[in-house]
Amino acid sequence: MDIVSVPQSGQSALEASESRYRRLFETAQDAILILEEDSGKIMDANPFLIELLGYSLDELIGKELWEIALFRDKQQSKAAMQQSATLSCPVCLRA
Repeated sequence: MDIVSVPQSGQSALEASESRYRRLFETAQDAILILEEDSGKIMDANPFLIELLGYSLDELIGKELWEIALFRDKQQSKAAMQQSATLSCPVCLRA
């Protein structure tokens, strides 16, 4: 949905929803990654994960999971990605 085409009241609701999501994402004490659906590359990571791994956000963006040592083996990483795509996982977000 293009934000330009949203009626004013709908735009306000959308902005409020985005703000709530961003606060949750930024303050969660759980590691959260947002991955590109097709490539599995990292699009965003919350501060908890950044601190946990010791990478900067810029260092994480565009990397695949196996590149940040969550899974050292690329095949294991791909298998985990495929499994998470087939499961209904409330903490696995795909953009």
